[in-house]
Amino acid sequence: MCGWLVAMAAAQENPAPGGKVVERTSAGPAVFPDSHAGQCAGAFVEAFNSGDKNQMRAFEESHRAKSALEQRPMEDRLRQYEEMKADWGKITLRDVVGTAERELTALLHMSRPDALFEFRFVFEEQKPFGLHHIEIQGPVTVDIGGGAGEPLSSEFRKSTVGELATVLENNYVFPETGAKMAAMLREKAKSGAYEQVESPSVLARRLTDDLRGVCNDKHLTVRPGALPDLQGGGPMRRRGTPDDARRDNFGFRKVELLPGNIGYIRLDEFHPSDEAKQVAAGAMAFLANCDTLIIDLRQNGGGSPEMIRFLSSYLFDKPTHLNSFYDRSNNKTEEFWTMESVPGKRLGEKLPVFVLTSKYTFSGAEEFAYNLRNLERATIVGETTGGGAHPVTAMRINDTFSVMVPHARAVNPITKTNWEGVGVKPHVEVSASEALDKACELAGTRKP
Repeated sequence: MCGWLVAMAAAQENPAPGGKVVERTSAGPAVFPDSHAGQCAGAFVEAFNSGDKNQMRAFEESHRAKSALEQRPMEDRLRQYEEMKADWGKITLRDVVGTAERELTALLHMSRPDALFEFRFVFEEQKPFGLHHIEIQGPVTVDIGGGAGEPLSSEFRKSTVGELATVLENNYVFPETGAKMAAMLREKAKSGAYEQVESPSVLARRLTDDLRGVCNDKHLTVRPGALPDLQGGGPMRRRGTPDDARRDNFGFRKVELLPGNIGYIRLDEFHPSDEAKQVAAGAMAFLANCDTLIIDLRQNGGGSPEMIRFLSSYLFDKPTHLNSFYDRSNNKTEEFWTMESVPGKRLGEKLPVFVLTSKYTFSGAEEFAYNLRNLERATIVGETTGGGAHPVTAMRINDTFSVMVPHARAVNPITKTNWEGVGVKPHVEVSASEALDKACELAGTRKP
């Protein structure tokens, strides 16, 4: 869902320009900073709480990036705001965790279900630095410094860092890197680097930044609060419930025939359920007689390898090795091949396929594009993707913190490597906002 990426698992993050992130340490009521990002976040909260469609429309027109507006109709956005307002009630700023001129992470309290969530406002890197989307993680079950919760004690901070070091040492997909991260954490704790941090959210962000300074793994995330629900993979929904997945049509946001008999699927998530496979089968049946297929992953943050396998199977006529995953936890490698049979008709290997990507395409969505690219089964059009290739598991550090630990890695049967840290490079490089038009143009010029 373009504009709203609500994470129950690891969210993709692209560093925004605008200076070093600083932490709010002053006591008293939290306020948004007087910056580009702060003004946008404040306008969002005001418009959301108003419940007025015209005010929300004005917010979108004033602050949303043009590329994002082009990818999703305004009425669709406004309907989603109405749903979220009904679900959440009023939202209130509790703390600004990190801020720069064009980056902001804040904790917002929702009156329903009376819980804290972390909102990260992500902006485009080119002028006028429009809001691309909002990543929402949670619920956060602990309060923040200056709120109702008690500040973290020195002993608890040291214990947290020590437990985190042990978890990474024993579970991170690359043992050598896990050992380096553990050594770094212990050295920083010994030198007192975290002694002034009293807020769980600030400590979680600081630890995450320090760890990524060693491994640059965008899946690796320390979080305050309970273990997140990993159902479905990457950034996706407002909640992790089956009903929310149903209301989002299991990630299938649009399926249609474009002029020239071009089939088009906008897929925002690779959902793992049997219900999602039924929707996928229906989409492929609807497009079974198209002359070209475009699969739009520009707003897809990932998901299930099984769903990737299911959808990919419609594009091949014979058994094909798509990808493999090595898992450190059991020291085994699992191969993913296309399925022997699929519901309905295969579209087959001769059908021209285009996959649209953006820099926000992440994780499982990158796998789908990477697999088809290396099998020479699709033309990738758009931007280089986010660069996250490691499946994760949520692990408990203590009652206050958890960590998303990458425990496995993709091993492509052709390249013998993956897209971690580098992303998937498109065949045809254009801005995300131009990708669909470019793919249609290419489809129209292809010879039968």
